[in-house]
Amino acid sequence: MKPGENLTGLLLVAHPALRDPNFRRTIVFLSQHSLEDGATGFVLNRPLEPDLTGDLKTPVFFGGPVDAGSMLLTSLQWRENPAMVAFRAFPDGVGEDSRHGWEEGLRIFVGCSGWSPGQLEGELAENTWLVVAPTRDLIEMKNPEQVWKNIMRSAGPLLHLLGEAPDDPTKN
Repeated sequence: MKPGENLTGLLLVAHPALRDPNFRRTIVFLSQHSLEDGATGFVLNRPLEPDLTGDLKTPVFFGGPVDAGSMLLTSLQWRENPAMVAFRAFPDGVGEDSRHGWEEGLRIFVGCSGWSPGQLEGELAENTWLVVAPTRDLIEMKNPEQVWKNIMRSAGPLLHLLGEAPDDPTKN
């Protein structure tokens, strides 16, 4: 990351040394980032029990510890030409008409992840996060429980080794 670089649309992958239970072994999609306003994102690999939505078929995820009492309907879609993530939030339970074209990739997030101005940049300087460009597989995330470990396996021998370590070394 270059100083001052806008990271909106990129992914933050928690370093294996990050022990905060809110972010341990998580992958966060940054929906907004600026030096002036800080950053907002959503944890992509923490699915929750489906009974939160009643009859809805929309998957529910823990988005982060900020505003954990609220739920937000979003859509994350992989787009080709150019390859990118399209993100849209539907605040206040917007009707189905406004979701036209966004039905694919619908997700509900309970809470979100947030950083005050300069906070994320400080964490990045401390190597708390790896910044990763999104791919179709990471956005569509068919097996959220395994994706973090797969990233660590491909990130080099040290991160692979650290990523395989158990949370409690006494149970090794």
